[in-house]
Amino acid sequence: MGKLATTVGAIGTALAGAIAYGLLPDGRIGNPMTAPASPRHSGPSPAGFEPTVTDAGAFVASLSEPAHPDWLSSKIRGILEHTDLNADEKSNQLWKIFENHVREPGIARYLLDSMQFIKPADKARVIERIEAALPHAAHDGVKRALINLLSAQFEHDASVTAAAECELPGNPMVLASLRKAANSVDQAIAHQAVLQYSRLGEVQDSLARLGTARSNGTINANEYVSEISFHLPLIADPVQQQQLLHVMEDAGLSGQELAELLATTIQLPYALSGLAPSSLHTIHRILAANPPTFADDLLDMDVLALARYNRWAGASSAITHALSGEPVPDLLAAMVMLPDADPRAIVAVAASPMSEPVMQGLTERGLASDALQRLDRFASATGDTAVASGIVADIRAKLTKRSLTPAP
Repeated sequence: MGKLATTVGAIGTALAGAIAYGLLPDGRIGNPMTAPASPRHSGPSPAGFEPTVTDAGAFVASLSEPAHPDWLSSKIRGILEHTDLNADEKSNQLWKIFENHVREPGIARYLLDSMQFIKPADKARVIERIEAALPHAAHDGVKRALINLLSAQFEHDASVTAAAECELPGNPMVLASLRKAANSVDQAIAHQAVLQYSRLGEVQDSLARLGTARSNGTINANEYVSEISFHLPLIADPVQQQQLLHVMEDAGLSGQELAELLATTIQLPYALSGLAPSSLHTIHRILAANPPTFADDLLDMDVLALARYNRWAGASSAITHALSGEPVPDLLAAMVMLPDADPRAIVAVAASPMSEPVMQGLTERGLASDALQRLDRFASATGDTAVASGIVADIRAKLTKRSLTPAP
């Protein structure tokens, strides 16, 4: 039985290209996720398709606001970088500082987040400290940071099976402590523990706990469906996959919200190999019925809208490729040229790693001229067209270059 190591943050590959086009000043977007890390399972991606999963590494909690004084930040950094201290000694020193600042939420969270960079050998001591501190934490942010630190004690080893990983030294204690916290009467503690356990625990047990948490209001519908969507490809039984997809459809989310979650799931490295054909058909139906929308203003080049379209188009074409074998670039080229497709769909794909093969596909299918006519709608739009004109010029250059290049 598989499991999911943690949840994953995924944005569309349009983001990198949009930065290059000047739509964003740099690669930062919003706050870091609460618990990003590498998915345990991996597998080959379909031919010609590049997953859009962003792996945020081992730092499993969002950084606190910089409410701490500079001297404290320097002191913490000095402890973390001290080569003569082992992990347990660093943990002990940081915990003592935390105890002195436990009533100062910004500083307390910063300290707890910093502790996740180290992996002490005495996990039992760390867990004991966290469990003792939780009942006395007065701020919800500190409670969540304590749960995140608890979850960070889980040891990952991709070279062993999921069941064996759960039995690595210290891991049973971590999971048991998270189960205990998930049953807390404190909403903030229970909420964070349920989500963290879902990202570490065995799939079937996690699904049961998620169902209970949804029923008693510990997590909301969006969180429930989001967690299920990441577990979905790790379930071996096609019948149970279909059952969970029906649960997701009936959970009360809008079609757009559900489609966005499933588009993200499809681009996980292990998704296409783990989902049964019947599940892929169901997900494709949901995606087809809920395409992303752009703003009414044609000159609105919202990078997140471009990313959503890219993620949706990438997932839809990846599923079709998995079921029929049709090349992903050809599928994307056809998708952006549908009669009712927004011209910004071409922009989204042109700003992605699939740009070159899609431009080639449009040229080979004799669609380059039609694509440029669609893009020229920007030139006739009312308002400041400087950014749009620059993007169109770039895409025009790519298509023209392809058109002038002799076929091999």
